[in-house]
Amino acid sequence: MYYDPNAQGYYDDQAVAQDTYYGDSGYPQVSAVNRSYEAEGANAYETRGERFLQELVRPHRYRHSRPSFYSAYARACHRYEFESGKYAGFAKRDGVVVKTVGLYDKNADHEVPAESLHNVTVGTPGVTVHLDFDTGSSDLWIWSSELADASRYRTHRIYDPYASQTAQHARGLTWNISYGDGSTANGDVYMDTVNVAGVTIPYQAVECARQLSSGFLKDGGNDGLLGLAWPVLNTVQPQRVKTPMENMMEQRLIPEALFTVRLGHGTESSFYSFGYIEPNVTSRPMSWTTVDKSNGFWQVPSTCYSVRGQTIMRLHGNTAILDTGTSLLLVGDDVIENIYNNVPGAVYDEQEGGWKYPTDAQLPDVWFAVGEKMYLIHPADFGFGHDGDGYTLGGIQSRGDSPYDIFGDVFLKNVYAVCECAHLRPSEWLLIAFRVKSTKDVR
Repeated sequence: MYYDPNAQGYYDDQAVAQDTYYGDSGYPQVSAVNRSYEAEGANAYETRGERFLQELVRPHRYRHSRPSFYSAYARACHRYEFESGKYAGFAKRDGVVVKTVGLYDKNADHEVPAESLHNVTVGTPGVTVHLDFDTGSSDLWIWSSELADASRYRTHRIYDPYASQTAQHARGLTWNISYGDGSTANGDVYMDTVNVAGVTIPYQAVECARQLSSGFLKDGGNDGLLGLAWPVLNTVQPQRVKTPMENMMEQRLIPEALFTVRLGHGTESSFYSFGYIEPNVTSRPMSWTTVDKSNGFWQVPSTCYSVRGQTIMRLHGNTAILDTGTSLLLVGDDVIENIYNNVPGAVYDEQEGGWKYPTDAQLPDVWFAVGEKMYLIHPADFGFGHDGDGYTLGGIQSRGDSPYDIFGDVFLKNVYAVCECAHLRPSEWLLIAFRVKSTKDVR
């Protein structure tokens, strides 16, 4: 049995699926809807109902601001374990992220918060928790009643497996996650009913926090995390558990084996959808490209970029990881130099560990390739936050010695990403698609 997301169904073999999708013309038959998301906003979803679509909310502490530049950069550094380069102000050493002034500086000063949250219901009767949806990890873990003095933490929603009629303890399974500032979370696993965006998943593995380090206990942000990367990254031992997306697919709880991500600017609505592509985001056609899942990430080819109309090819088959758990857009030092050399007054600030520029500077058009298309970075995303004294910290920074780029929210806010997850295809056939306002072909 073969599942084809383009043909939107299960087929006896791949040829039948492709005939259904491509038809007699030999070209993909992807329909575009004339009505735009920009014009109708959240009202465009009403015809679909609430099922399969999860709108994004922000934790109270970030309702009118963003996490610090330190925390955003440090979180990426921890996840991808890069060493500081010419312009990377952070490095991971001995399991801990440090902010560096020089290559051998060991001082650390940061936190690792969540920037966006989504409501997920766990158990029977259900408790609604706020989770950070993350395409760069594969665990579903939450604050639980197994924490010592759990009732003290009134800013968090606590899941109590003992109060759920459908919870079953998965004996012998444990998990342990560490973060860049030395914060840790660990516990055991229960199987329970989980509802994500109207999709009810029976017998879903829920990683219950039994111990959290002080960094988590002081945080008033999320109640845990729901990972949407490939299953190989799941940390449960001695054997991994199935992710929510895996279960949605294998139990055929969604009509198509995919999820989508739309991160909006400012007051624009943002959402994840599961099992279908929302047609009203934009009328532009989708552009598909292959995904390499060998490292567990959504890793795609990114062979060039453009600054002020000049396209520069990248070396050695450059790739990028698409990660909603990373706020910044991280690229090679040569790319960083070229970009900020085209911003009047831009300088590298060793104290902050990143590039900044005068807030009133005229910004160049910057494009990055994914597959055969290039995508424009919106001016609103070019700057991450104010640094004081009339300067803005850049949202595009160095990837250090990482062998691949990290395309976090700074990039993802400029596209509608469609992540196709069918396990029955070899990795070279896995696809991702974008719909955007501003795109051009790779030349």
